[in-house]
Parts: sequence; C-alpha cells; structure tokens
Amino acid sequence: MSVFLEIADQYAVADAAFADVEQQAFKADDDAAFDRAIKARQRNDQAYFLYLFSRYEAEVNSATRTLLATRMDPALEWLERRIWQTWSRVPVRDIALLAKVEVLTDKGRVDYATAKQYYDGRNRIAHGEDWEVQFFVPDVAQTMHHLVRRFVRG
Repeated sequence: MSVFLEIADQYAVADAAFADVEQQAFKADDDAAFDRAIKARQRNDQAYFLYLFSRYEAEVNSATRTLLATRMDPALEWLERRIWQTWSRVPVRDIALLAKVEVLTDKGRVDYATAKQYYDGRNRIAHGEDWEVQFFVPDVAQTMHHLVRRFVRG
C-alpha cells in the first residue's frame, strides 16, 4: 500500500471523529458547537491535504534524483545530459517543484495541471489562507498515488 493510501485510511478515522462531534452538536441543536465542529473538520481536511502534499513532494524529489542519475550517464551525448548536469549542481530540494514535475510529467496533460492545482492549494494553506477549492482527502490521496505511479523515471 502506498503512503497516500495509508494516509487516506488514517484520515477516515479522524474524519469519522469529527463527523461524530458534528452529529452530537446537531442532535443537541447547538448551532455554535455545530459551526465549531464544521470549522475544525475543514482545518483537519486542510492539514491532511498538506501532509499528503508533503509526501507527494518527497516522491517528486525521489523520482527527480532517479531521473538525474539515469540522465547523467557519461555514455549519453552532452546535448542529452547538459540540463541534467546543471540540475545536478544543486540539491534536488532547491529546484522549483513545478520544474521537477514538468520533467516527470507531460506539461500539456492533466497530470501536470492537477499537480499545479494541488501546488497552488498547498501554497494558499501554507501561507495562512484557506483553499476554497472543494476537495475530498481520500480522492486527493488516490490521485496523488496515481500521479506518482505515472512519473517518468528514466
């Protein structure tokens, strides 16, 4: 099982607990408690999204390292390895994330667009804003699982 699917399973447990709190507030007809429970659940969703994204970024970095190692083969002509030589001079974590995603996926395809959408959401959350895009954490986990499996690695 991938880390993304494991996180989705963990999320399900936490989300069920938040759902119980919401349900109790609803049954008690306590609007203030119900509103607090909804806000807490939304924050939990965003925290899980950030955690998923951190694992996605780790997978991007790992796949980029693999790609660099493959493309730095001295048997390849310089024209084929020159960009990789440039990238190999800096730590992979210092290369812009979307630049790495661009070499792992086709920029004109849905995988890149999805990664960019998640990256934009990650930035909004990480910099203190809410991400208003509707998302369901298990779906995000499943999508990230599939995105990573489709990376170009060689």
